[in-house]
Amino acid sequence: MRKPRCQIRKMTRHRGLAFILPTLLAGFFAATASSSSSIQERQLRIIVEGDTSHPISLSSYVENGLTYISLDELSAALGVRTFWNDETKKLEIRLKKYRVKFSAENPFVVITSLAANEVNVQQLPVSVELRERKLYVPVAFFLPLFNDVSEKRLSLFPTAEAVHVGPPRPASPFDITDLSLEPKLNGYLVRIGATRHFDEFESWQKPDGWLYVTIANAKADVEKINATQPAGIFSKILAIQYPTSVQLTFKLAKSIASSEIVSDPSSNDILLSLRFPSEADSLAAEGERQELLSALEGARKRWKLDVIVIDAGHGGGDPGAIGVTRVREKDVTLGVALKLGKLIEKNLKGVKIVYTRRTDTFVELYRRGQIANEAGGKLFISIHCNSMRRKPHAMNGFEIYLLRPGRTEEAIRIAERENAVIKLEKGYEKRYQELTEENFILVTMAQSAHMKYSERFAGILEEEMGNRLLIADDGVKQAGFLVLVGASMPNVLVETGYLSNRKEEKFLKSKAGQEKIAEAIYVAVKKYKTEYEKALDEGKEMGSSE
Repeated sequence: MRKPRCQIRKMTRHRGLAFILPTLLAGFFAATASSSSSIQERQLRIIVEGDTSHPISLSSYVENGLTYISLDELSAALGVRTFWNDETKKLEIRLKKYRVKFSAENPFVVITSLAANEVNVQQLPVSVELRERKLYVPVAFFLPLFNDVSEKRLSLFPTAEAVHVGPPRPASPFDITDLSLEPKLNGYLVRIGATRHFDEFESWQKPDGWLYVTIANAKADVEKINATQPAGIFSKILAIQYPTSVQLTFKLAKSIASSEIVSDPSSNDILLSLRFPSEADSLAAEGERQELLSALEGARKRWKLDVIVIDAGHGGGDPGAIGVTRVREKDVTLGVALKLGKLIEKNLKGVKIVYTRRTDTFVELYRRGQIANEAGGKLFISIHCNSMRRKPHAMNGFEIYLLRPGRTEEAIRIAERENAVIKLEKGYEKRYQELTEENFILVTMAQSAHMKYSERFAGILEEEMGNRLLIADDGVKQAGFLVLVGASMPNVLVETGYLSNRKEEKFLKSKAGQEKIAEAIYVAVKKYKTEYEKALDEGKEMGSSE
C-alpha cells in the first residue's frame, strides 16, 4: 500500500488566535482562569455556525490561561467517527475528506488528505493532554485547525452571545497577491499580501544593495507585484516564480541597518521591516562592509562551478527498469552519463567531472551522495529512465525532479520505484530508517539553501531537452528520491524517457539517442554555469537583474 508523503508546519499562537477574534478570546480566557497555574473544571458551550439554537456543552477545564475541551465529546456531539488506539494513546478523527490524528502529551497533529494522499504535520504551541482516558485539546488552537479540514465550522461562546467566525477569503489561484510600501519614521514597512498562513520564509541583504525574500511553497501574482511602483528607498521591485517557491527582490537606493521578517498576527500577511542606520551604525557598517567584501570574494572562489557529479542510475546487480525488448535502464543511464562527461570535459575547461560509477557496478544510494560531497561537487545530476509496469505502454515523455516529498500519485510512484534499490544494500533497514514518513521533510529542509539553484538548473534543463529532443516534456516535478538526499549541492534527477514505450525505448537504447540526450544536458549545464558564475561575480541571486 502506497504511503502518503508529508510536510510539516508549525502552528503559532498568533495564527490560531487570528482566526477566532483575539480580543474577545483574550477576555474570555482571563475571565475563566484565576491564576496562571490553576486548573478549573467547567462546561464550555460550542455552537455550530448556522445552528445557533442547539449549542453543545462539553467537559472542559482551564489550565495556565488556556481552555481545553474534550475531543472525544466534541466528536460524538458532531456525529464524527473516531478511532482510539489505547496502546499508543492516539485518537483519529475520521472526516469526509481528511483523517486527523492526535497523540497524548504531544503537540504534533497529523492531517492526511484522502484525495491527495498527502500528510501535513502541524505543531500546536502546547501538547494535547490525556485525562481519565480522554484527550483534551487547547480550544484556541484546535478550532482553526478543525475549521480548515471540516465542512462544519465551529466558534466559541465567550459571553452570552456567540462569537462568529467571519466568512473565508474568496478562493484565489495565488498565495501571494500583492505588496505595499509604507514609510516609517526610522525606515520602511513592506506588507506582503497573502491569502493563507506561511511559516517557511526568509529574507537576507547583500552588500550591493539587493534585498531578497524567499517564500517556500507559494504561488505569487507576479504580474501584479511587478507592476508595483518603486518609491522611497526602493529603486526596483522584481518577483520571480520558481516551481516550489517565490522570490521577491528589492533594489535599495539607500542602505539599511537591519531587516526583520515576521507573520502579521492579525492576518495572513508577511511583514518585512527595514530600519535606517543611525550615525553609529554607519561607522560600524563601513568596517563590516569591507569585511563582507573580502569574505564575498573568498566565497566566489570557493563556490565557482568547477566540479560536476554525474550519477548513472542503477548498475551491477540492479538493472533498474526493463524495457519492452529487455533494454536495461542501467545500460542506458551509463551510456548517457559517459557521453555527457566527455562533452563537458572537452568544452568546459577547468571543470572536473566526477562519476558515481563508470562501469556496470552497483553503488549504494547513500554512497552516491558521499562521492559527490567528498569530491566537492557543485552540481549533481542523476540520470534515470522511466517505465510503467504494463508493457508496452503509451505513457511517454521526460521528467525532471527536485528533492521534496512527492505531491502527486505519479511522482510518488516513480520515487518509490527508484528508492526500492535500497533493498539490495546490506543493512539498509538501519541506514534508512530515519528517512520515512514525517522525518523525510526534516531531511529535505537541510537542502533548502541549494533549492533555488536546483530549481533554476531544472528550468534551464527542461527548456533545452524540450527544444532538442523528440520526446514529450512532462515538466519539472517534486519527489522524495533518496539518491538526492545526501548530495549537499544543487541537484536534480532526470527521467530521460519511458522504456515501456516502444518508440522511446528504441531512442534511449541507440547511440544517437543517448548522444542527443547528453548534448541537451550539456548545453543546459553550460548555460547554467554562465548564469551562475555571472551572478556569483556580481553578488546577486540567480534570476535577479539590475
